[in-house]
Amino acid sequence: LNGRPAQGMPKFAFTDAQIKDLAAFFVSRSQAVANRMEYKILNVVTGNPEAGHAYFDAHCATCHSAAGDLAHIAAKFDPPALQSRFLYPVTRRYPGQPGPPPDPKGQVTATVTMPDGQTVSGSLLAQDDFSITLLDANGQRRTIPLEDNGMTKVEIHDPLLGHEQLLKQYTDADMHNILAYLETLK
Repeated sequence: LNGRPAQGMPKFAFTDAQIKDLAAFFVSRSQAVANRMEYKILNVVTGNPEAGHAYFDAHCATCHSAAGDLAHIAAKFDPPALQSRFLYPVTRRYPGQPGPPPDPKGQVTATVTMPDGQTVSGSLLAQDDFSITLLDANGQRRTIPLEDNGMTKVEIHDPLLGHEQLLKQYTDADMHNILAYLETLK
C-alpha cells in the first residue's frame, strides 16, 4: 500500500479485496511452478520457420533430412515434445544403471587400437587419463590401460555429439526458429 518510492515502486490504493486477489494470484503462480503437472505449456511455436530452415540447413542437414529421418516429425510429436526431442534427443543410460536399458541411438562407442595392433570395440562405460572401459559385443567388460607412450589409440564415436555442441550455441531465437521449421514437417 505504501510502496517503496526510494526503490522506484509507487504507492497503490488497493482495497483489501484487491490485495487478497493479488496474493491469491501470486500463490497460484508459485504453486503452478512447484507442481509441474498442473503447468500448462502455451504456444512454444513462436519462431520464424524460414530462419529455422536456414539454421537447419547450416547446422543439422549433414546428419538429418527433412525428407528422410525427420519426414512427418511434426505429426508424431506435439510442439513441446518436439522441442525437447531436438534439444535433448536421448537420455543417456549406461549398462548397470537402474532404469530401462541404454538407447542404442545415443550409445557412445569406442575402438581401442593397442600398440601390437589388436583392436577392441564396444560401448563406452568409463574413461579417464589412465584407462578406458568398454562393454564388448560378447557382453564382456574390458578395461584397457592407456599407455604413457601414446601408442594406444582411442577413437570415440558419439552419435549425439552434434546435438550437445549445438545446445551450447543455440540462442533462444535459434531454438524457436528451428521448432517453427520442424513444425512445417507434417
